[in-house]
Amino acid sequence: MEANPTVLIVGAGIGGLFLANLLQHAGIDYEIFERSAQVKPLGSAMVAGPNILPVFSQLGLLKQMEKISKPLKCLNVYNGSLDKLGTVEANTKERAGYYSLVFARKNLYALLLSQIPPHKIHLSKKILSMQEIEEGVAIHCSDKSRFVGDILVGADGAYSGVRQSLYRQLAAAKLLPKEDEEDLSMRYTCLVGTTESLDPEVYPYLGDDFAHFEIVLAKNSSESVACFTIPDNKICWLYTVQLSANSPDERFSNSEWGPEATQAMCDKIRHIKAPFGRTMGDLIDVTPKDSLSKVMLEEKLFQTWHHGRTVLIGDACHKMLPSAGQGAINAMQDATILANCINDIKRLDRDSISAHLKDYQDQRYQFAKIQFETSKRFAVIMGGQTWSEALIRKVVLAYMPKSLNRRRQDKTCAYQPQANFLKLAPERGEIETLPQVPSKRYSFNANINTV
Repeated sequence: MEANPTVLIVGAGIGGLFLANLLQHAGIDYEIFERSAQVKPLGSAMVAGPNILPVFSQLGLLKQMEKISKPLKCLNVYNGSLDKLGTVEANTKERAGYYSLVFARKNLYALLLSQIPPHKIHLSKKILSMQEIEEGVAIHCSDKSRFVGDILVGADGAYSGVRQSLYRQLAAAKLLPKEDEEDLSMRYTCLVGTTESLDPEVYPYLGDDFAHFEIVLAKNSSESVACFTIPDNKICWLYTVQLSANSPDERFSNSEWGPEATQAMCDKIRHIKAPFGRTMGDLIDVTPKDSLSKVMLEEKLFQTWHHGRTVLIGDACHKMLPSAGQGAINAMQDATILANCINDIKRLDRDSISAHLKDYQDQRYQFAKIQFETSKRFAVIMGGQTWSEALIRKVVLAYMPKSLNRRRQDKTCAYQPQANFLKLAPERGEIETLPQVPSKRYSFNANINTV
């Protein structure tokens, strides 16, 4: 008899929901556990491109993604006086076969959630502990409920309770690398929001068929503003403060949460110039309060992603700096490779499951590390304000040959992991993509069996 594992997913964020969608298509049983009584996805805009859109095609969701998005062709960078510093080309359609799509994070969340049967999601389930038992792995919740499965997935964010519980056990057994015991590095704090539907006559850029991605670097400060136009005549915006690396007082003062801290931040930045000839105050005034949120932006690439029957995805194992939602894209790529490895499991004993979870990290780690470094470089363009970061940005915007930028873009777009238990999405672009790791259970020919 073939194995039919039960997967417990902790965290109903984008990574957890994407994994659930994949497992559902693979016919693998799963349950989702979310600590909140109601999930409210944080963030404003995201950009999804050739690195993940083929999987949306496999899942039958690509057309719906295109309906909630606008294609991105470039991003423009301005100084605090709104003088243009340069443009970075971002049109991936011809070379990679897919436009990079810009959309509101909450709309992607709603799309993924709509595919999950409601009874599969358990809300108000705060995980207190986990333990491996003879039958598999058990989780214990604050409401005294208990659940048992074959595999436990920590998709519960940068301060993952699953990771913390796992690491405590590994540290006690002296199996945890020293670097995994270190705290995340907090580099930025930001305020994000999405406006209500606006008048295109007042904001004429909203009428364009493609997305505008505009960045303003506030003059003589560590502040930056990024704005994205999305469907329904809305603007997603992001105000970011770069924190001093050696200033714990500054990091502490920016770690306040709650409505009061959010309002104080809004009041402080109203005067700052924003794209489209407006100020942050203008954007804040047309942004519903329930879409405002203050978030901390940390970074860390953990070395330990799995042990025994437990595995981590997304921010729980690699927290990246802001780059238009790239952290969520990486979480979905994690979910894709993890679903492939889970689908290949033939026996449900601990050693067999552990070997397949190791295979997941072996396949993903090198690409996550590359993206971790890429996100740092993008953060320099998007908001780095030290003299060295300003120099790098000037070189990139003013002197980098277009051919070099295209080669870098081609290299990035070549990584297009897909679900190997579904028919592969067809090759669309000119670049040669990296080969897919074949399923040990199924063998699809990418040139014949395509969706």
